[in-house]
Amino acid sequence: MYTVTLTERFEATHALDTLRPQPHSHEWVVRIVLMSESLSPPGIVMNYFELKPIISKLLPHHKHLNTEYPFAPTGENLARHFYQTLKPQLPQLHAVSVGEFEDFMCTFTENLSHHAAGTSPADGFDGGDCNR
Repeated sequence: MYTVTLTERFEATHALDTLRPQPHSHEWVVRIVLMSESLSPPGIVMNYFELKPIISKLLPHHKHLNTEYPFAPTGENLARHFYQTLKPQLPQLHAVSVGEFEDFMCTFTENLSHHAAGTSPADGFDGGDCNR
């Protein structure tokens, strides 16, 4: 199995009602992991120059995340949102990690046991793992 990881950053502000209600800025870190059992010619999972623009278009550069999304803009929720947005374009997408800084990232990936059983959770949330 091959994995390819792309790490990008974007500047954005957010506020969290009970934790930090005042808007504040971060240089967010986003890590995209693709996985494939085989390689495309000339021996790659995906061309970096094809992947980078897809990711860059998705990232909310210099935005206030509370007004960009209908959910609390936490690393956990952003990882899930980015994953679900990217998966139709990137079938080899394995995981998306998001953090307010690189030392504390949350990773979202599909819960493959739901797919194997042919079921999915009632709320549409396919699983996730916050690396804390």
